[in-house]
Amino acid sequence: MDKDSPDLLDALDDLVRELLLERTEGLDAPQLAAFIDGWGSLLRLLEHTGLVVPGAPPELVDGLAAIVARVRESQARVFDDDD
Repeated sequence: MDKDSPDLLDALDDLVRELLLERTEGLDAPQLAAFIDGWGSLLRLLEHTGLVVPGAPPELVDGLAAIVARVRESQARVFDDDD
């Protein structure tokens, strides 16, 4: 299956929607801000593969970069759909 197939994109979007939006329902403003900040911080941390996994082979670095990019793209689609 192609990594950009609609089925995979839908599944990733569903997962991101669950993790990012549905889990924030009922949170007050400080809790929501902390949750969103933690989500963004994790993605930024994963972008620094050399620090997270020193000496990682190029395949791992490329793989983590691809994961972060796909999650960010899915996040953008989910936010667009939620409007």
